[in-house]
Amino acid sequence: MKSFLLKCTLFTLLVISGLILGLALPVTPRASKSSFYSAIQKDSLLANVDSPRMIFIGGSNISFGLNSQMIKDSLNINSINTGISAGLGLKFMLENTAQYVKEGDIIIAPLEYVHYTNDYDYCSETLLRIIMDVNKGYLRLLNFRQTLRLLPLVLNYINSKLRLSAYFNFEIDPIHSINSFNAYGDEYAHWNMENRNFEPYGRLNEFNRQIIGKIKNFEKTVEQKGATFYITYPSYMDKSFYESEDIIADIQSELEKNFKVLGTPERYMMSDSLMFDTSYHLNKKGLEIRTVRLIEDIKNAQATTKLQCRDCIN
Repeated sequence: MKSFLLKCTLFTLLVISGLILGLALPVTPRASKSSFYSAIQKDSLLANVDSPRMIFIGGSNISFGLNSQMIKDSLNINSINTGISAGLGLKFMLENTAQYVKEGDIIIAPLEYVHYTNDYDYCSETLLRIIMDVNKGYLRLLNFRQTLRLLPLVLNYINSKLRLSAYFNFEIDPIHSINSFNAYGDEYAHWNMENRNFEPYGRLNEFNRQIIGKIKNFEKTVEQKGATFYITYPSYMDKSFYESEDIIADIQSELEKNFKVLGTPERYMMSDSLMFDTSYHLNKKGLEIRTVRLIEDIKNAQATTKLQCRDCIN
């Protein structure tokens, strides 16, 4: 019996040692070139770009869907595109941005529809990798539930660091890499590429209404810092849109009850010819159309606010 317990103890220690060693290994050359590393640039923009600033929060629907130069030229305001991937989860995206918000900032959130159907503290390997590979300081943004959810993903993460393909003879993805972003945080490497074949997204899961309260808390936080918050809708392929039209209408109804909203879901629904490689990713023509519409909606919202202020004075 003692021999058995000793073997179990040694085996457990061996497993734990292997896990610690795997986590302690430096970032692989392949991982160091990934688009996740754009988080360093985007955090730097949030920390250092001068006011006035317009900060966009979302996943890849904005990293692949905005022309920030057009926004800056049209609105005379510095534009910061924080989008990387929806897989980071809503909690991470909102709370990481909140710490950088300054007085006078305009925060606009074109969140992917999946953020309204997932849990607020959603976790994925994407979140694990951005923490372990890019910035371990992000650990402070996790709650206990997220930590538990990430633990089962650790083994696969460690295994990926032990593959030879992570060190030798790998190709840098020309689109999803650290070099794919311009000075504003826009993904621009695909702007002159042909559309790729892909399958449209299917029906969304049911609307998680608790998300509204979480976004409301974020709104209060940024408004206490003297910033303004708007919700708007993601660019979304028409075929995928029609699969979930009733769910999207439900989301729209709740957003309009609770927030200052720019545009409508239908206004940002895009034809398949304007999509690059997923139902959320726009090609160059598509993102320019989307950016023009967004600029129009922002101007309309600002004009309405000015009129309301005049009415209050009178």
